[in-house]
Amino acid sequence: MYSDDPQHSTSPQIVDGRYRLDVLLSEGGVGTIWRAQDLVARRPVALKLLKPEVATLPHLRRRFSREARAASRLMHPNVAAVHDHGVDPDGRMFIAMELLEGLVVTDLIRQGLSLALILELTDQLLAGLAHAHARGVIHRDLKPSNLMVVGASIPERLGTLKLVDFGIATVLTDADPRETAHGEVVGTPRYMSPEQAAGERALTPRTDLYNVGLILYELMCGRPPFAQERGLAVMAMHVHDPIPPMVARSGLPLPVALEAFVSRALAKSPARRWPSAGEMRVQLKALQAELAGDPLIHTFPPALAGDVSAEGQLPVTLEESIVGRRRSGALRDPLPPPVPSSPSPEFPTAEQADLQALNAGVAGIKQLPFVGRPRERQHLQEIAGAVRETQRGQIILMEGEAGVGKTRLTMWLKEQAEERGILHGHIGAFTRGGTEGLRGLQEVLDSVFGTRGQPRAEVQTRVSAWLARWGHDDGIDARILADFMRPAGPHSAVRETPAAVAPTTLFATILRVLERAATRRPRLIILDDVHWAGRELGDFLDFLAVELRHRAIPLMVICTIRSEDMSENPALERRFHALNRYVGESVERMKLGRLAPDSGYELIRLMLPVDERLTRVIFERSGGNPLHLVLLLRYLRDEGLIRRDGERWATADVDAVREAVPPSLGGLFEVRLQQIEARYHRQGQLGELLRRAAIAGPRFTYEVLRSMIEREGDAERLRWFDEDLDHLLSEGVLIESHGRREDWYAFSHGLLRDYFLRQIGGAFRARRLHRMAALAREEVYAERVDAYAAEIAAHWHAARELERALGWYMRAGRTASGAAMLRQAAGAYSQALLIMDELLGLDTASEPPGLARLDARARELGLSGADYVDTLMRLGDLYEGFGEFPDAEGCYRRVVRLVGPSDAPDARALTALAGSWLGLGHIAWQRGDFEAAHWAFRRVRDEVATRAELAPMRDHASRGLARVAWHRGSYPEAVALAREALLGAQARGDDAGVARSLWILGEVARIQGDGEQARELYGRSMAMSQRAEQPVEIARNLLSLAQLARFQKTFDEAEELYQRALRRYEALGDRRGAGQCYNGLGDVARFRDSYDAARRFYDRALATYQSIGAELDVALVYTNLGLTSIALNDYAAACDYLLAARERVAHEEYPYLQAGVEYNLALVRALRGEDEDGESMGRVLELSARFPVPDLDYAQPLERLARLRAEAGHAAEARALWQRARDIYRELELEGDRARVEALIDERASTS
Repeated sequence: MYSDDPQHSTSPQIVDGRYRLDVLLSEGGVGTIWRAQDLVARRPVALKLLKPEVATLPHLRRRFSREARAASRLMHPNVAAVHDHGVDPDGRMFIAMELLEGLVVTDLIRQGLSLALILELTDQLLAGLAHAHARGVIHRDLKPSNLMVVGASIPERLGTLKLVDFGIATVLTDADPRETAHGEVVGTPRYMSPEQAAGERALTPRTDLYNVGLILYELMCGRPPFAQERGLAVMAMHVHDPIPPMVARSGLPLPVALEAFVSRALAKSPARRWPSAGEMRVQLKALQAELAGDPLIHTFPPALAGDVSAEGQLPVTLEESIVGRRRSGALRDPLPPPVPSSPSPEFPTAEQADLQALNAGVAGIKQLPFVGRPRERQHLQEIAGAVRETQRGQIILMEGEAGVGKTRLTMWLKEQAEERGILHGHIGAFTRGGTEGLRGLQEVLDSVFGTRGQPRAEVQTRVSAWLARWGHDDGIDARILADFMRPAGPHSAVRETPAAVAPTTLFATILRVLERAATRRPRLIILDDVHWAGRELGDFLDFLAVELRHRAIPLMVICTIRSEDMSENPALERRFHALNRYVGESVERMKLGRLAPDSGYELIRLMLPVDERLTRVIFERSGGNPLHLVLLLRYLRDEGLIRRDGERWATADVDAVREAVPPSLGGLFEVRLQQIEARYHRQGQLGELLRRAAIAGPRFTYEVLRSMIEREGDAERLRWFDEDLDHLLSEGVLIESHGRREDWYAFSHGLLRDYFLRQIGGAFRARRLHRMAALAREEVYAERVDAYAAEIAAHWHAARELERALGWYMRAGRTASGAAMLRQAAGAYSQALLIMDELLGLDTASEPPGLARLDARARELGLSGADYVDTLMRLGDLYEGFGEFPDAEGCYRRVVRLVGPSDAPDARALTALAGSWLGLGHIAWQRGDFEAAHWAFRRVRDEVATRAELAPMRDHASRGLARVAWHRGSYPEAVALAREALLGAQARGDDAGVARSLWILGEVARIQGDGEQARELYGRSMAMSQRAEQPVEIARNLLSLAQLARFQKTFDEAEELYQRALRRYEALGDRRGAGQCYNGLGDVARFRDSYDAARRFYDRALATYQSIGAELDVALVYTNLGLTSIALNDYAAACDYLLAARERVAHEEYPYLQAGVEYNLALVRALRGEDEDGESMGRVLELSARFPVPDLDYAQPLERLARLRAEAGHAAEARALWQRARDIYRELELEGDRARVEALIDERASTS
């Protein structure tokens, strides 16, 4: 029978059916600690029993279970083991810990240690903390009484330091004030970091390092910094007062380096401390090596008189009693032999492995030492070390089937890298059914800035503070990141303003910030299950791969890919395939297969050691898949098919074991669930909760799942909800992550969620559950709901409530556009159109009904025809921006067919029509189809000619027509059209329109050779762009000014302008603009005869253009590489480059570039002594007459070719070529070059 007062019971108390309470060790405000016997594992433990009333607070119960689970994952010689935790059938919450015998550090402070032993103790303390910090566990209440030394024999040896009570006690004083009135600041006042004392709840590892500094200070000085004060007074001193100077105990040396070390640990600002224990330990090792030769470090101070330790006058605490501290006896006498301490993190004892296996669930493999993959582990560690040492980044694409251990391998690397202070890790995950194409990247940034669970305003404040601390304080990047991390969109506007930033600008911002962070602390980023990501992730990784090729950024990025599911995401698969061109440079591919037999056998041995024959059977049945292997072992054990036989597990009938194994993975899942339900006497109920969790989404919060249960009105299920959830977490079926304000959950493996989704059964039931999930998310997320609009839309869609789904998809599209997640926006608008087609009964394969009929149908549903065409045009704009011209044309042409025949469309419909014609014009222009572009832009002008409110569209079309005319060589027409657009924009006060029109006029002036006018027009355009806050236009004008300076041979000015433009384009993430700058810098270097530098710039431009598929620009770079080879007399290479360029411009869509290629090919052939045939030279002469481009790269080959033709006896051809070169030099206002060619013409004329 259960008693609330077990110490007064007359019979032995048994907790959870396995822990016999033997001796009460201590009693405190929240519970008791007992020496107990584990009747299953047959060993003594320290058992903490919490007061029954604690279990009635759901938030505290969840917090306690989470902290206990986290602590139980720590397996390190310097961390006291947590064996078990839970709630027994009588409702008692308990935690079973390693029972230790030895000394607490308060005893050692009183007696005194040598500096050598103090540093050794600190090293062990940091080793234990580094292990914990690398696994996301923070102690938060570190003090001398929470540190135990076992096996000591001072002065000969220190023994082994043990950290106890990892975060468990603090849970009980860190309750959420929204749920209980018992909340208070966490920690012990004398050993409390400034941020703890100030009430900060989002603590980091730096908090523990402050406490390390306090303990080291006390070990050296015999007292903590603020020994005389208590309670609030000492807390205030930690926040505000400087740390008193260290005065070492008599006989102890105090090296300056040690004092500086302690000072950094005790910095008031967490940012000034080391980021983690691993990194602090690296510096401690260096300090130990520095002091190793000083004999004074081995001297001992005299013992302190009396009990003057800071904690000596305090009441005995729970923590002091746990470790069974000894207060008597000489410290320098050997201690009695201690009980066996915790095993190393690599190889636990068989008994512990068995216990872990007993307690582990489907995710149990994560709690075991990592076995197998020696080659992959070594290779990943080498890459991590190289990233830190060389500061060069690397992307690893890790691919393998489900269950082979991709996530486990990356987590192992993160733990190792952080524990050793090599890299600091951040994790972002993608999940099936996730609607955020870059959600994992958002999670990474939340980890970098510590903003998980914070609202947008706090995110921007925190990001701004970090960027300022890193010396990057322009305010723009913080806003862009906040918009991305916490997207929010307008609700009422039918048409939103364009996105504030383009995706490439977002990518550049993210990379710029990651570079700042990594430069100060090299980073490891793990993106898990990227096969569920959006194509945007592929675009980002391509962007990153190019930058890592050319820039020193200590960033290691690992993407895990489930190979069998990649085919479900063909767009992303293509982007990942495109990354192959960077393999061997900034990208590496790693294929993970199934476990080899020796590794599989080792894993079985560590989990449940069985005989050799049974080991082979189990391994064969698993196929070498670690996940399957773990499930098989759990199944065999829980079904009683294998039983313990001494130190091993065995079976009487191996054939029966082979036949009993369920034939499928789904069967194993079902059996596993039945076993768990039977263990907790919840048959049929845990499965129901898991099916609701599967519907809730790939990731869901406690509040969302609970709200779904509440909406069902099932009081019994709601009553058991918290306990059932805890069972599933304890068994590892679900896993958790804790935000600042929310508890988030997910299935431990994606296959589990897939299985339970299939088990729901019945369309009606599934729709009902999706409806509850949608309503729950709307309620729970409240003001943050825009960030989850796509997920809510998907739930309403699955519930077949199409009108609600439509509204949420439109809202999701606007939100995603505002956060620069344009692929996600396109997905949302596509879904919205599909729903509208279904609601309106439209067949997209047939001719549309016309706007009037469409509008009539739509109004019956509370919509309008304008909503439909507006969404179509919006989607077309997105596709056009992606360069997916066929899809864009499909949207635009459908708008034209719907609205074009209408007699008097309303303003919105007419805007969509004009916008679609503009889009068709842009696409045609980019393809070089100037006739189609001219026709489309004319249609826009005709459609909006009489509509004053659409004048900006008319001017946009006029600028499009001006560019067509300019590329056709119709310069007067181009000037007239650009001036018309300029006047319209000036009349409206449209500064951005004025700037764009002036730029076109500048380009025409430059091409016509009027450099001064071009310079004046660019200057005016840039001034207007700055006023209109148009960063793209500013960069474009800088680039044009740089090109003008290059043409005029003012190379210093050109280089400075190219660099300015490059900085702008890189900040915007504009790859094409950056490529043009690199290409221009290559030209400048080539004209200066700096050919190595020219090739470096051209290579960078080439990589940039290839990454975005800009074939015309690739041809331009090949041409320039050909010119460089000509200058180096490498005519074979020059010919190869120029032929590669000609292949890309062979269809005369780009005649200007084709002319330059032909000039230089003719020059190469002449330089190689190959006489030109008449047809080829006629082609050169014809092109040079049609396209007298004012560019040195056109004039110089013509001049050289003329000389060679003259020497070959072709005087007429030579004269014509010289005349073409002379005319170009004249337009460029290069008087010296013009005079030289003129002299050659006259000389040849007089000779002839």
